[in-house]
Amino acid sequence: MSLDTPITPKHLYSLARAKIFSPNALEYALRRIGTVPDARAWRHFIDKLLLLLGTTLLLAGILFFFAYNWADLSRLMKFAVLECGILSMAIFASWQLRHLSGQAALLAAAVLLGILLAVYGQTYQTGADAFSLFLTWAILILPWVLVSQFAPLWLLLLFLLNLSLILYWQQMIQFYYSDEQRTQLFLLVFILNTVALITWEYAYRKGVIWLQGKWLSGILFAAMLTAIIIPTVFAIIKFEDWQAKPLFAITTLLYISVTALALWYYLYRRRDLLLLAMSLFGVIVVFSAMFLRVLPIKTPISWLILALLVIGQATLASQWLRKQSHG
Repeated sequence: MSLDTPITPKHLYSLARAKIFSPNALEYALRRIGTVPDARAWRHFIDKLLLLLGTTLLLAGILFFFAYNWADLSRLMKFAVLECGILSMAIFASWQLRHLSGQAALLAAAVLLGILLAVYGQTYQTGADAFSLFLTWAILILPWVLVSQFAPLWLLLLFLLNLSLILYWQQMIQFYYSDEQRTQLFLLVFILNTVALITWEYAYRKGVIWLQGKWLSGILFAAMLTAIIIPTVFAIIKFEDWQAKPLFAITTLLYISVTALALWYYLYRRRDLLLLAMSLFGVIVVFSAMFLRVLPIKTPISWLILALLVIGQATLASQWLRKQSHG
């Protein structure tokens, strides 16, 4: 190994297995490279957690204040409280935009903006569809997302886009009445979250500081994987309709390709055990659906067999992940 090669947990575990490192030395080395957080890292994490928790509780308090006192508040009071809150949060954020407190304030302003749109719709009974509310909300906070460089605010934008797409499909296309329309919706949600995940991966590899937190990739990957697993399981359950509905086969092939690519990428290109575990969990779900499709579900022995198969798959997956964590 070259002296210029960055040290990784894999190298440290190899030295520990070779008895070159004692357990105490291994723990110290892991702390030095940041794999195991030290006391300072824990304090920094708790500070951020408490700040975001306080912001969340403040927003929840404002929301429930309106819900409880809605009938007693005048129109002027409703809009004045929200607009003053948005203005004060935005002004504070403009002073402290590169600090966590300012970014949290901007996130609070973005959430209050959504509440303001909801109050406007309820007060004047605009009759607008729900998807237009969330889409308008997403469009209005887009400039704040671009200037804030704050991952939770970017995640809020993605959540609003997902919700807008789902509500549009339900209200305008009524996908509940067609299996193919329902599958199309899941594929669109899958594409949206896949684009977001690819964008994050590109920014992470380019060293964009505010997108370096791996927790965001876990959320994006979970959203993407869920959006493709659900129609795949549905296609397996309705296997007899594949000839009449070719979209079922396309969805299943797409899931297989995505899972294979994810296992390769997060094993050899950017090792991430959490995302590997999510991929394997998806494999367990899909294989269990296949077994459930084959087994006669009305007999108790079938459920026992299915339970044993799930336990066996989970055991094999955990052993493989354990081996990769030390390999």
